Amino acid sequence: MPLRDGSRPALFCVHPVSGSAYAYGGLARLLPAGQPVYGIEAPGFDNDRTPVASLPRLADEYTDMLRAFAPGTAYRLLGWSLGGALAFEVAKRLRAAGEEIAALILVDAPTPHVRPLPPERDIMLGFVNDMMGTSQQEAPPAARAVIDGLPEDAGPADAFLRIAAAAILPGELDALTLAGQYAVFRALLDGFNSLEVTGSCDADALHIRAEASPRPAMNWSGALPRLRELTLPGTHHSIWGGPSLVTMSEIVRAMLAAG
Repeated sequence: MPLRDGSRPALFCVHPVSGSAYAYGGLARLLPAGQPVYGIEAPGFDNDRTPVASLPRLADEYTDMLRAFAPGTAYRLLGWSLGGALAFEVAKRLRAAGEEIAALILVDAPTPHVRPLPPERDIMLGFVNDMMGTSQQEAPPAARAVIDGLPEDAGPADAFLRIAAAAILPGELDALTLAGQYAVFRALLDGFNSLEVTGSCDADALHIRAEASPRPAMNWSGALPRLRELTLPGTHHSIWGGPSLVTMSEIVRAMLAAG
């Protein structure tokens, strides 16, 4: 998915748990003229593929795709949240194949660990929060009220009919669209909760963290020996707007120039 055209070496941005690369649009617009930016979107998001619940399988696919799309280049990768874990897995595979990584940028990326999925209602609330750009702790009362008001035996289909009727998300997101995007979200969350970080990657790596995010949950030092960290004011979602996004664009610009 092209986010910005240009003739410089491209920056490839890997989707977060939503499966969409839409979040990277603001960053792409703030980068220098001529800097191409491509977003990698998940199977099942805005296409008719079946969602994939295996991050290693996705990393294999994205690695092959990048090598076919831009062979012989020094790759520049960026990933936010779950996208950071995927960007690491892709970088690890590229290096194992003898490819060069010019830059690996993680943005507020938790380290995955094997653990059970939360209850379905918590997953649905997490999905709605993600769509609204909020966290579980910041869940708007309207969103929590819809989920808490569901019958005990209600599934996602009923939930999204109620969410659409409550008009707490943009109007173009009808129940059918929400159900399709939820299937992608849930599959990716399942994949994240099934992954344990193994191995390491010697790429020049940077982790841009949100000040409000828990630091222990984002420890990549063992997997990325050449990792640097920077912190921006804000939360997991708010760093994608306002002054923090401007600062992030300056940091990314410098990283790309150095690579």
